[in-house]
Parts: sequence; structure tokens; C-alpha cells
Amino acid sequence: MKQLFLLRHGETNWNLEGRTQGRRDSRLTPGGLQQAELAGQKLMNNKIQVIYSSNLNRAKSTAMIIKEQLGIPCHYDHGLSEMNFGEWEGLTIKEIESNYVDDFSCWRDTPHLTLIPKGENLKNAQKRIVEAIENIMIQSKKDRLVLVSHGAVIKLYLLHVLGMPLSNFYRLKQNNCAINLIEYKECGPVLVKYNDLSHLDILSVGDEHE
Repeated sequence: MKQLFLLRHGETNWNLEGRTQGRRDSRLTPGGLQQAELAGQKLMNNKIQVIYSSNLNRAKSTAMIIKEQLGIPCHYDHGLSEMNFGEWEGLTIKEIESNYVDDFSCWRDTPHLTLIPKGENLKNAQKRIVEAIENIMIQSKKDRLVLVSHGAVIKLYLLHVLGMPLSNFYRLKQNNCAINLIEYKECGPVLVKYNDLSHLDILSVGDEHE
């Protein structure tokens, strides 16, 4: 039975500022680096064999810290990169709400119907993400894998696993360096652990934006 540990990257400067990151990057904060270290320590007892990471720097930095702790290979996959938020990237929620009134209203009320200017929609992003993860799970000969990615990526994959419509996008939460566990049984993938933050108890875990 294969096990997939899904992990969101550590806290970034833009997370603290409430800016939408998407395909753009900002560095991990000192707190984000510590979150990654604590996540690595949490995973040490799970006999992890390989790491796959988004190719964006905030995920790669998180993955490298875990790689050094576990002493295992790490591979980067463009298919695991964050959803493209187009013209909204680099903007705060207030800035998006002010400059894209109708689009933002649609995003909040019916995210599955929203066309973000020059960005991805949820349907296309989910298709890309599911294909990337399923290819990894099929091609990898390892049974215990860690995937380091992004908030929207993990939520879209979990919606797929749970058979939930994309309209439920806001019903799932993913904190920085939260751990999720999916086990691939004969009956299909089963969500065993969700948004686990127990390894970050010594830190003050805030409420981050995507």
C-alpha cells in the first residue's frame, strides 16, 4: 500500500503580507524555515523514501530542508506548481477586491465559475494537478512519498480524492507546513490525515492566504 504525505510549503513574506503568490515567489520567513524543520522531524518516523516538490522556490526551499533531514532523493515537477492567479499575483485581497470587483465577487461566491484574468480556472488547474500526482504515484517504485506543494494544489487534489465538486474549494483549509496523508488502498485513495499541525504546536500558527 502506497502512502502519500502532502505538505504545503512554509510561511513566506507574502503570506504575512496577505499577497496572492501563485506562480510568483517570495522567500520563506524565519518562521517558515522553522516550520519546515519541524515538519521534517515529524516525518522522520514514517520511513519516507522520496520527495517530490513543486519547482517554485518556496516549495523547493521547504523540500530541501526536509531532504537534508531525511537523507532521501528529491525531484522537482512543474505539474505541482501553484495555480496561476494571473493578474492577481502580487496583490493583496483588498487590492483584488477593489480593482476586480465583479471577478472577485464571483471568486468568493462561485469559485468554480471564475475566470481569473490571465490565470487558470479551477477545472484546468485540477486537471493538471491530478495528472501530475497520478503520474508520480504510478511511475514511482517507492511506497512512502512526500509531496511538497501549495495551498490551492493540495486543496484541488483533496477535492478530487474526496469526490467533492469544485464549488467546495473554500470548505478546505491548508495551513503552511500542514501535513495530509493519503493511503492508496484497493478501494481507492483514502484521506487518513488532514491539515495536521500538531508538529507546529510550539509555534504561533496564524491564518495565511493562498
